[in-house]
Amino acid sequence: MGAADTNENGPSAETLNWLSPSELSRSWGIRFRVKEWLSNSLIVIPTGYIAFVLLLALLLSQVEGNSDMLRMEIDNDTARTVLSSVAGGMIAFTGLVVSIAVVVVQFAAGQYSPRLVARFRRDPVFKHSLGIFIAPAVFSLVILRGIGQAGSTVVPSLTIGVDFLLLGAAILSFFTLVGRLLDLLRPRKLVERLVRLGAHAATEVYPHRLGNAPPSEDAHEADPFDIHPFHGDTAVLIALDRGRLVRAATEADVVIELTVGVGAYLPREAPIFHVHRKESSGQINPVELQRSVMVGDGRTITQDPAFAIRAMVDIAIRALSPAINDPTTAVEVLDGLETMLLALAWRDLERGRIADPEGNVRLLFPNPDWAELLDLSLTEIRLFGAGSPQVARRLRSLLEDLGAHTPDVRKAAVNAQIERLDGAVRRAVSDPSELAYSLTADRLGIGTVAP
Repeated sequence: MGAADTNENGPSAETLNWLSPSELSRSWGIRFRVKEWLSNSLIVIPTGYIAFVLLLALLLSQVEGNSDMLRMEIDNDTARTVLSSVAGGMIAFTGLVVSIAVVVVQFAAGQYSPRLVARFRRDPVFKHSLGIFIAPAVFSLVILRGIGQAGSTVVPSLTIGVDFLLLGAAILSFFTLVGRLLDLLRPRKLVERLVRLGAHAATEVYPHRLGNAPPSEDAHEADPFDIHPFHGDTAVLIALDRGRLVRAATEADVVIELTVGVGAYLPREAPIFHVHRKESSGQINPVELQRSVMVGDGRTITQDPAFAIRAMVDIAIRALSPAINDPTTAVEVLDGLETMLLALAWRDLERGRIADPEGNVRLLFPNPDWAELLDLSLTEIRLFGAGSPQVARRLRSLLEDLGAHTPDVRKAAVNAQIERLDGAVRRAVSDPSELAYSLTADRLGIGTVAP
C-alpha cells in the first residue's frame, strides 16, 4: 500500500470509501429500480414511438390545413389505399418479425444457455425495432381517419410523405435487427458482449488495484451482532444500495455485514444482515436495510461480474456435451474467460469493505476471491473437455498465460489449476502420444504452438 493510501490512523477515507458520487446519492435506489424496470420492459420504448407518431400526425394535420403542400398526383381514394396497405402490412410484418425473433432466441437458449434470454429481452435494438415497425401502421391509421373529413378534397400529401419516411426507417431497422439476431447465433459475439458487461461490473465490484486496497482483516466480525432477516417473497439478490447502507450504519454507529453476496437466492425471512454494534451504538432502522436490497427473478451482471463468467461457462459446457460436440465454441469461450481473468487478477478480490467519510468501516459484504473465480471459470470446462485435445491445449495455454502475467500472490492458485488439468487429461487420455499432444499449450487449441 502506497503512502497516499495510509495515515497515522490506518487506511485513509479515500481508500475505503470508494462509492461513486452517483451511488452516494439518496436517489440511487429509485434510479436503479427504474432503470431495471425500463431494461426489462418490452412496453416502454415501443409505447414511446406510438405516442410520438400520434403527436406527429396531429401536428402535421394542423400544419397542412387545407393546402396541399407536396401536391402529390394522387386522389383521396388512392391515398386511402396506400395508407391502408402500409397499416395492415406493417402490423402483419411486426407479428412475423416477433415470431422469428422468438424462434431465434429459443434456439440460442437451447444451443448456448437460457441465461441469454434475459440479455436479449434487455437489448435496446429489439425494443426500438418493435417501436419503429409499428410506428408507420399507427401513423397511417391516424391519417386515414382525417382523409375526406367534412367533405375536404385536399390530399394530405405531407403526411403521406412522412409515412413513407417512417416506412423507410422501419426497413432500415429490420436490417439492423437481422444483424443483431445473427449475432445472437454467433458464439464469439455473445462472448464479447458478456466480457464487456462483466468487465464493467468488475470495476464497480472490485474497485481497488491489488496492493492499493484496505487491509483484509475485519475486527468488527468479533463484535456482538443483531440478525435482521429479509422480508419479502423469494427472489434473487441483484444489487445493493450501498450508499443507503453506509448512511444507515453511520447514523447508528454500527457495522453492517451481509451474509450473502450479490447473485444469491433469498428464501423468505433469510437472515442476510448481521449488524455489529458497540455499547455506544444506536438502533438501526430496519426499513433502511430492507429498502437497500434490490431483488429480481434472476441474476443480472450489473453488480455481479461472476454471472457473466457463469453464462460463458454455460455456453462452453453445452458445446462440449455429446449432443452438440463443438469444442471450437468452448475454445472461443476460453478466449473470453482469459480476458476476464487477466483483468480480475490485478484487482483486490477480498471481502468488500466500504467506509464512511471519516474512514470508519461501515459495510462488509462477501465477494468471490481469486481461487473461487478460477474454479467458476475452469472447473466444469476442464471436467467436460479434458478428453478433447483442442480444449485441453487451450486450457493449458490460458493457465500458462495467467501464470506469466498475474501477480505472485495469484500464482499458487493458477499452479493448482494446472495440476488439476494435468490430472484430468491423464485420466481422460490413455494413449501416450495423444496424452503428450493434449498436454501441450496452444492458444488456438489445435493450430499454432507458442514458442
